[in-house]
Amino acid sequence: MIISRVVELKRAGVWKDFSSSADLLLAPRTLIYGFNGSGKTTLSRVFSSIERESLEERLPSETTFKIELSDGSTITHDPISNPFGRNLLVFNTDFVSRNFKWDAGSTKAIAYLSEKKIDARREFDEVAEKLEHAKQKAKTKKDEKEKADKALKDFKTRVARNIREVASSSTYTQSYDARKIEGHYSKASFGKENILSEEDLKKYQVVLAQREPLPTLSFSPSLPTGLIDWFKDGLALLTQSVSGIALKEFEAHTDALRWVEEGLHFHDEHSVSDCLLCGNPFSEERRAQLRDLFDKSWTEALRALEDAVKHGQEHQQALRELYRTIPKEAEVTADERKAFSQNRALFETAIKQLGVCVGELLKGLEVRAANPIKEIVVTGELADFDLEEWLAEYGTIEAALNATVKKHNDASTNFAAMQKEAFEKIEAHVLATNQSDWNHLQKDVQEAEAALEVARDDEKNLSDRQLQLRNELQDHGVGADKMNELIWAYLGHKELRLVANDAGGYRILRPSGKPATELSEGERTAVSFCYFLTQLEAEGRKLNDLVLVIDDPISSLDTAARTHAYSLMTRMTKKCAQVIVLTHNTSFMNMVKREFQNLQKRNPENKVTALLSLDCRNSGNGEERVTSLIPMHKLLEKYDSEYHYLFSLVMDAAEKQSTDYLFLLPNATRKLLERLCQRNGACRGGGRRVASGDGQAIPVQVLQDQPRDHPLGGDAVRSLPAFAAQRRGPAS
Repeated sequence: MIISRVVELKRAGVWKDFSSSADLLLAPRTLIYGFNGSGKTTLSRVFSSIERESLEERLPSETTFKIELSDGSTITHDPISNPFGRNLLVFNTDFVSRNFKWDAGSTKAIAYLSEKKIDARREFDEVAEKLEHAKQKAKTKKDEKEKADKALKDFKTRVARNIREVASSSTYTQSYDARKIEGHYSKASFGKENILSEEDLKKYQVVLAQREPLPTLSFSPSLPTGLIDWFKDGLALLTQSVSGIALKEFEAHTDALRWVEEGLHFHDEHSVSDCLLCGNPFSEERRAQLRDLFDKSWTEALRALEDAVKHGQEHQQALRELYRTIPKEAEVTADERKAFSQNRALFETAIKQLGVCVGELLKGLEVRAANPIKEIVVTGELADFDLEEWLAEYGTIEAALNATVKKHNDASTNFAAMQKEAFEKIEAHVLATNQSDWNHLQKDVQEAEAALEVARDDEKNLSDRQLQLRNELQDHGVGADKMNELIWAYLGHKELRLVANDAGGYRILRPSGKPATELSEGERTAVSFCYFLTQLEAEGRKLNDLVLVIDDPISSLDTAARTHAYSLMTRMTKKCAQVIVLTHNTSFMNMVKREFQNLQKRNPENKVTALLSLDCRNSGNGEERVTSLIPMHKLLEKYDSEYHYLFSLVMDAAEKQSTDYLFLLPNATRKLLERLCQRNGACRGGGRRVASGDGQAIPVQVLQDQPRDHPLGGDAVRSLPAFAAQRRGPAS
């Protein structure tokens, strides 16, 4: 297993907000080149944080990162884990400061395992092999547990989303998430009784869809007051016989009946003794007969007919108004809508039937009022109408409608409680439809957790036994001997040697036996790097399992020492699973680059080498710089000198009079000028001069006189001195 990708690194110095593309991969042999200050040490500290399983102290506390491994797993800043165990080793300045006390001439010990205790060593090797299998099994069980956890997490998210979709209501679903699903299933089980029919589900959805309650209803299905009494009285008036109050001689002339009544009153008021119509004597006997006909009861009978017609018209209008005022279905709460729809139809039918009969009765009364002695024959609907039976049926309808109106008004008054109930019904419905999936996934999680616990117990027991055996087998003297061999070969002399002490560390001594407390920078680099390389096979490690991160192991070394450090590193890390080298030194970078490129040529079928660079640019926000990890620039990859790459930066800046690499420009210009002077020998005198970084005056003419096929030839860089001068950098 190796490190395959730096997925992201943020809020760590110049690593402001880095995210890599999916194809920017690290390989078994990876070279990362970057100028000083471009973030190499910060990146090495991220890897060191994984090795130590805690964030390095010199990284900002807000640092976040995500590292992808070749097996597809990832390591993040929270929490930091180390799946490599003892097989990840990082060499950087922090490694040196942790392990060495230069002023005291001492360092920590390296534990090599003794070969003298044969039985213990044999058991150690057996335990190591078993432990490796136990770790793999624990990892497999962890993956299975994570897979089961993810399946359960996805399930909870899906069910929560389903509830939000089915029970669409901002009041109840705005903050509805997977945590609520966990809470519900942990407290109760949802069975078939919670599953709603399609009809009920839609009904509750309609309730939740309401943003506010429907208005209360003032509708009452009660019949207009007095209508039934009028109907009964009117029916009696319509069928009453008038034979006892009408004269036989007027029966054939009913139209003249009112005219005769008026004539009688006129003859009495004016004391006329003879009939004004026929001239014959108007006797007292004749007057008495007519008075009996048109006495008070007749007048009252006529008034009763007139009143019956008048009131009938009023009742007819009231009945029509009652029919019009019945609510529409949409005005009734969804819970009562179905029952209301059925009773509304019955109500309309009943009112229509009564209305027809009222109309027929009123029409008969109007005819009777106009002709009191005319016989009326009841026909049509009225003839077959049974009022008492109708009233009994209507009473049932009226009671049902009254109940619906009451429930509707109660629901409007208790709108919030009604919506809550609707949401809880839908929520329970969705939970019930997913209950079996929850049971299955929960069981998977529990079984995976139990299996993981067993695997971890096995791993811990083997790890504890391995540690016990390691303590028995540790021989610090072996580590000192191996390190001395490396240091002597590295330095070419035996002026330094390490001796194990009783405190479990090493003392760095001179041949005289005195502590070596004043080592040169080169000696310190040699000792610390040899110390690191000595660790590779310590504590029972196997080279082919190791992942190494090496940050600039050639600090303060001259050319010969750099070459020796490179050779030593290459030889001792050849069998390692992965070697990641970070450097700012061009000559060391080129040595490593050539080795890695040759390795790739020998393995054309597989990607074994990655050449990368740290691209550090101006952020555009004041003095800030921002670093990214990118494929190595083609000019750096192709040439052994950085001259071509630096020239491309400088020429681009000169042509555009702007650059993203402003902080690099002064040093890049200085290096170009120094390089150019080296190539041209002593500077020719005369003309304008540009000061190099070491104070040497370089004639501008040297630049301008180059042939056009020369990288610095022609007119491309004529404006470079002016541009550099504007920036007031070291090269200006």
